[in-house]
Amino acid sequence: MRRGLIYIMAAIVSGTCAAAEVRMQPVPTGVKRLDVNLTQNRYLGEPAAVRQGDSYTYLSGGLDLEPHTQALNFKLNPVAEGALEGRNEFYFGVPELYLSSRQIAPGFDFTVGRQKRHWSRLDEEFNLGVWQPQLRWDYLQPKQEGLIGVFLDWQFSPKVHLSMLTSPLFLPDQGPNFQLQGGQFTSGSRWFRAPQSRVALFQGTPFAKDAPLNFELDRPAEEKVIMHPALGLGLHFDGEKGWYTDLNYAYKPRNQIHLGIECANCARLGGAAPVEITAVVHPVVIMHNVGTFETGFKRSEDAGWISLSYDKPNASGLPADYEEAPLDSMMIAGLSYAHFLPPVLLPASWLKFSYMQAFTVQKTDQRGLIDSDQVSSSLDRYPFKELAAVDWHMLIDHSRKNQWDLGFRYSYSIPEKGGWLSVETGFALGDYSVLVGADVIGAGVDPSSGDAGLFSRYRNNDRVYAGVGYVY
Repeated sequence: MRRGLIYIMAAIVSGTCAAAEVRMQPVPTGVKRLDVNLTQNRYLGEPAAVRQGDSYTYLSGGLDLEPHTQALNFKLNPVAEGALEGRNEFYFGVPELYLSSRQIAPGFDFTVGRQKRHWSRLDEEFNLGVWQPQLRWDYLQPKQEGLIGVFLDWQFSPKVHLSMLTSPLFLPDQGPNFQLQGGQFTSGSRWFRAPQSRVALFQGTPFAKDAPLNFELDRPAEEKVIMHPALGLGLHFDGEKGWYTDLNYAYKPRNQIHLGIECANCARLGGAAPVEITAVVHPVVIMHNVGTFETGFKRSEDAGWISLSYDKPNASGLPADYEEAPLDSMMIAGLSYAHFLPPVLLPASWLKFSYMQAFTVQKTDQRGLIDSDQVSSSLDRYPFKELAAVDWHMLIDHSRKNQWDLGFRYSYSIPEKGGWLSVETGFALGDYSVLVGADVIGAGVDPSSGDAGLFSRYRNNDRVYAGVGYVY
């Protein structure tokens, strides 16, 4: 029973609701364009389920539209992706959609809609999803999305900037699609892991046996998911010689859906098997307090920061006999340093080192059939507990006609005793582009271990990929 409930927490949340500027300001915008891409993914490991394949051909596209006048800015950035091999593998999201004014009063700016902002560099560096929600169709390449609401920005002085967010709406992370058929969760995505379908009963006794484990999903009404308030405040200070300090706070919904498992009276006699077990999954939205302090510098040849965040969730309000993931208060600390390497023997490049660790500050106890320490959700709430990463980004050719980049990133998860090596090269010639890459994942712990995380659970998803694109 224990492993079945552990895996359902990791599997369902991801799909239930189907180095930059240093202040809490809009992320710098890209070129106004419409791009279309065709990418082939070839996975090298065995799939975790029958419906999952070895090769996927993705057709994807994105619109980056940003007209503006002297008084207003508007941005629309929808993205879509679909696998040609599966009709259920289609995804759509809108990372940004907003309208902003240009100084409604001296020093004041006003924005309405969904806008990406730099609340935490650590959160963005490791894609933790603490501050902003993500499109997590592919766990190795999530896309950041903005928070939704009304943003007010006040420039006190050239060095001091205050921001405020207020909102009645919330959209959670969007993960791989799944279907519930015959009491079992299934998906064609390689990034969905279904819970086990059988459970061991009466272990250590003469009556030990396996029994079918089925699931039901209590889908909440849409208003119970999206109608949640949020309030955020940000203070930015510019110091001398490129130094800065940020202090951000928000009371908002957690981006990951929280799960309660109703199974106190789910075993019944009869049916096709002597004992049949049905667990009901209850998704709920949890509010939390999150605050981040960051200080760092940005110069022409190097940049760095140190970061400390505190994440305190509210109680879920679920019945005491439901199983649920622990709602622990956490501290997340990290740092990063990047240095520019001028072209000598090799082309110009950037070398970066990053590190993060999540600490439990206050542990919660949850009564139920199993100990709360054994229950995890959405890849343990944080995909990583302690991680070190090295990036090397080489600028091979950045002439007027051509752009050719080569990037390496190696991330090592200390609790999992394993890591992820990513290699990618991209070449652009005019409106056309070519992309080739590979991901290799490994771990030294079992997926059911308490130290398991993203690398342990998806170690079979080693892959190579290649794609072509066109920009209008």
